[in-house]
Amino acid sequence: MALINRWYQLLQHFITHDRLSLSELQKITDTSAQTTKKAIQLLNDQMERIALIKEKENIYSLEVMDSYQFSEIMNGSLKQQTDFNSSTKRIAVLIDFFIKQEDYIVIDDLSEALGVSRSTVNKDLRNLKQLMSKYQISLIGTPNKGLRIAGTESQLRLLYLQHAYDYLEQPTLSEELLERIDEIALSKKLDFRTLGLLQKTIILTIQRIQAGKPLAQAVPYYVNYFAGDRLLEELFVSLATDYSLTISNFDFDFLCFPLNIFNNNLVPEERADNKEVKTLFQFMMDQINAAVIINVDQTELFQNIRAHFMFLINRIIFQIETYDIFREEFKQKHAFAHELAEIGVAALADYLQKPNQPSELSYLAIYFELALKSDAQPKMKEIAVVCNTGKGTALMIKRQLATVLGPNIRIAHYSEEEYETKDLDRYFAVFTTIPLKHTKATTAVIKLTDLFNENWLLSEWKRIVASKAAAFEHIRFSFEHLDKQLGYEENLVELLDKLRDKNLIDDSFKKYILKKAQEESAVIDNGIAFPHGINHQSEEILVTIGIYPEGRSVEEIELIFLVAIPENLTLAMEDELLSFYDTIFVISSSETLREQVKRINTKEEYRQLLVKGF
Repeated sequence: MALINRWYQLLQHFITHDRLSLSELQKITDTSAQTTKKAIQLLNDQMERIALIKEKENIYSLEVMDSYQFSEIMNGSLKQQTDFNSSTKRIAVLIDFFIKQEDYIVIDDLSEALGVSRSTVNKDLRNLKQLMSKYQISLIGTPNKGLRIAGTESQLRLLYLQHAYDYLEQPTLSEELLERIDEIALSKKLDFRTLGLLQKTIILTIQRIQAGKPLAQAVPYYVNYFAGDRLLEELFVSLATDYSLTISNFDFDFLCFPLNIFNNNLVPEERADNKEVKTLFQFMMDQINAAVIINVDQTELFQNIRAHFMFLINRIIFQIETYDIFREEFKQKHAFAHELAEIGVAALADYLQKPNQPSELSYLAIYFELALKSDAQPKMKEIAVVCNTGKGTALMIKRQLATVLGPNIRIAHYSEEEYETKDLDRYFAVFTTIPLKHTKATTAVIKLTDLFNENWLLSEWKRIVASKAAAFEHIRFSFEHLDKQLGYEENLVELLDKLRDKNLIDDSFKKYILKKAQEESAVIDNGIAFPHGINHQSEEILVTIGIYPEGRSVEEIELIFLVAIPENLTLAMEDELLSFYDTIFVISSSETLREQVKRINTKEEYRQLLVKGF
């Protein structure tokens, strides 16, 4: 990664995170600790008196002294200071050459213009071709003529904006036009990033129209939600008058795109009820439903997601990355919702023929998580308190529990004499100051040893919640060792035959799973296969975990989670199934957990692993 790109990656993460550890910064830059520290030192030199990345005990934070100059930096001002020793600078010049030159260009001319050897130019061209492929742009070479660029005008502009504009000298806009843009920025609540992008897009649009390269068609699936806006219409008139331009609606929609990529709560969400958004939402959900069996109210999901989704589509179209404010812990905590988001964003990118956008995943996962849990308001958890002290102490205990555990609990109090006549197993958890007799094995008991140690109390509560979530009372487990000499499908047949011999599945389920296996749709991340489908033969959720005790199969699979889902699920079964899905995707992301699963033979061992390992 070029140093300049490394700097901007660091700055973008500091914008969304107050504090970052050295190990996190190493992961961001994909470099050693020493190289990361050197990059920060050089960046601080470049930002002298503007901003400073400070370090204290290997924790780094950003302090901004001059917000205006810092916004200039974030809009690309550091890039203009690079020279031809930088490959990104050379690629920016190459893009400028190819886009502005209609005739063929020969490598010797490029070598002379850049002041580098032919071999260096050839290397840069290989990197440029790889970059262009993300924009559906190609370099066409013709013998004895040279090279020329080929792609749609809108994609050529995006390539230039994102990989050339900031590295090159650009014209400025008139004071009157800048005042109009500032008025738009104030009215539309634009941040410095969006304002900077708007100015660049306006300048580039003017240049392309003046060069005889107007847009001849609309950008597919893009919706300009500010069409007809008064301030934008006045800008349209100013551009046409001040620069003597004939601006088509296609070009005007394009230069408005920076206003249409982030939600500033200025566009009524009902505007999302258009053909483009609904088509893409339905396609996304079709792909998700084909990959994973879930039960969500799609109409309700669309109503909740549309204000976000309408702008997400435009970001994917214009290949604009949002700032990802979430850490890895979010993905771990909401693993299944995150997996749905991965399928969804990949489907949209594929449909629109754009690169994937990983920074969108956590935002989208929030809506899937809410949809999966929307069956009810937060459920009240009933807990019991057993103590042999007076009512005053019992009241104090109840108050402390309510403070630490939150509002969604209902507390009952029993004395030492009373509790023996009660069925304590009906409670989510029992807190007690005395040893309890005759409790069932399934009763979750917490012995109160340090009531006012809130960290201890909360950790004990979390342990019980995790244990309850991993109870899997409605799931029938079986564990089978697999033969790594056999292929994935052969092992899958054996697992299915064992279930068929027990009359737990029918032939239609077996045929469905094997058909999906041939399509490779059941294999997810890190050697995990997740074949699953509706089973008409049983009213139980059946889970068979196939384990390769040593190594992986020839297809690099190490665990198979075969799931047979009954046609009719109760709410309790559905909750458990979703919790189980979460465990699959958490296990897939942890090498330690995957190794531990290989040593498991019972449902209880699986439960204990999840309670302790999560």
